[in-house]
Amino acid sequence: MHEWIKLTSRWGVEKQNPELTDLKDALNELFAAHDDEHPDAWLECGSENGPLHVASIFSSGYAIFTKYSDADMGEELQKTKMDNINLESGLRLWENLIAENYEVIS
Repeated sequence: MHEWIKLTSRWGVEKQNPELTDLKDALNELFAAHDDEHPDAWLECGSENGPLHVASIFSSGYAIFTKYSDADMGEELQKTKMDNINLESGLRLWENLIAENYEVIS
């Protein structure tokens, strides 16, 4: 179970425990901009004594899901790249991450 969930927008603005509208807003902003200097937004889900899961979505249409051993990103346990990501599939990815549906992600 996640102790915390943090959304970081393409501008680096962080939102703890984001709601669905926050996720949609971050993705809308990301895909509307196509900015090479600020190309991604990401969602982190973790706990102090467990793994950290991160899903970064890039405006160029791909995502990277990474599982780390701990919140300090001590060891990378898994890394999966997903292509053909758009606003809808990116939202599903983040929703699955929040719901801990990792088998759908990797």
